Amino acid sequence: MATKNDGLNLGKDKQPASPAGKKGKGGMKKIVIIVLVVVLFLAVGGGAAFFMVGDSDNPSSGEQVDEVVEQQAVEEREPIYLPLDPAFVVNFEHKGTIRYLQLSLQVMAYDQKVVDKIQANMPAVRNSLILLFSGQDYDALNTLEGKEQLRKTVRQSIQDVIRLKGEQKVDDVFFTGFVMQ
Repeated sequence: MATKNDGLNLGKDKQPASPAGKKGKGGMKKIVIIVLVVVLFLAVGGGAAFFMVGDSDNPSSGEQVDEVVEQQAVEEREPIYLPLDPAFVVNFEHKGTIRYLQLSLQVMAYDQKVVDKIQANMPAVRNSLILLFSGQDYDALNTLEGKEQLRKTVRQSIQDVIRLKGEQKVDDVFFTGFVMQ
């Protein structure tokens, strides 16, 4: 007869397996794989950041930064407005009748030197604008496009009269009064 312990294999034939040994090998492999994946992601992320930011030794990227800073400085400056008083009143002919145009203007610039130059040359500026206004077409001035074109022409006329050079310019011209009769 068999003894009670003969039928049961209670692990007497095998070497006792250490639970820490199996977990140690499998756990260590997982940690190494995780570390390698993290290092790979960091390397890829660092390379992508380097290419996106650009090479700091590249002079063109420095110039681009300077241009952006300069553009922001221009945007942050306060505009200077110069009213061209008194209002301009001119007459012009339309279909055999005399029409009148009364305009009030303000010139805008970011540079005080431009405003000073306009003030110093005010007689020449006003003369040029009176001649410009008196040569306008009544039908064109009745449209928004005609008024906008006149505004651009006024700005260019002022710049031509005061002979601005380089970065100096009249930035804009605004109609503050516009009456046609």
